[in-house]
Amino acid sequence: MTNTHEISKRFETQLGGYLQTIHDLLEEQEINPQQFLHMAINQIKRNKKLLSVFEKNPASVFSSILTCAEFGLSPTSQMGEAWLIPYGNDCQFQIGYQGLTKILYKNPDVQNITAECVYENDEFQYSLGLNPNLTHIPVAVNRGKLIAVYCVVRFRNQDPIFKVMSVEELKEIQNLSKAGNRSVWFSSTDPQHWMLKKTCFKQLCKLLPKHLNMSKVIAYDNIIEGGGAMTLDEENKPIVVEASKPTKSNLFEKAMEEDKGEDEEIIVTPEQEEKKPFDKLVDEMYQEPDNEHNI
Repeated sequence: MTNTHEISKRFETQLGGYLQTIHDLLEEQEINPQQFLHMAINQIKRNKKLLSVFEKNPASVFSSILTCAEFGLSPTSQMGEAWLIPYGNDCQFQIGYQGLTKILYKNPDVQNITAECVYENDEFQYSLGLNPNLTHIPVAVNRGKLIAVYCVVRFRNQDPIFKVMSVEELKEIQNLSKAGNRSVWFSSTDPQHWMLKKTCFKQLCKLLPKHLNMSKVIAYDNIIEGGGAMTLDEENKPIVVEASKPTKSNLFEKAMEEDKGEDEEIIVTPEQEEKKPFDKLVDEMYQEPDNEHNI
């Protein structure tokens, strides 16, 4: 079996082949290309699952790294700008809240971006219509249950724009996510609720002026959250591929295969009987990394 050191060396060597591409992508960004390479190498080398993905599907690893470079984001998780997350045989690029704000702050028209959580004992009111307004006064202690999240973008030469999302609305979007209830959403591993703030911010971005150019990175993130995958095209440029939806033909073929197996003798142990097949299927589909991430 190939050891981790050999895999790491091979990854480092192959990543060097993308040096010019990374340099070109970072030409107008704030990150130094050599510094970026160093961060990317360390991020992959210290994660055995990502090294395993590199062995099986190197295109998804390099595509995720190049996507970080394209948007000028740090590939190391400590910065909170983007994550390279191993899902099965794929490396998934996932942008963080800090990454979204970093991209938006590049526009000189943007003055300030904030996102906050609202709890049931806070003083909170907002109104929409011709004169939108938002007031939030948090209590110091015993704030109660989380009831909403909001995000505000302030501009230099126009009125601010805000978006408020209730817990119910956030859960509706969570259900559309690939990881669903098994992700960091509403999790104790994300006590400041950065994943919820990011979700609200993404919804707010739909209301922003088009010249702020947030659509591409958000489209990438939406496809990935929906089960899509990163890869490289024929010119070694990063692309994201949407998850294939089951067709009637796929479902028919699956039903035929299941029907074939009905004539075979199936021995089920008491332990297996306790767990429903659907639960087992879900377990296999959503094999998450050992550590969750605050997005």
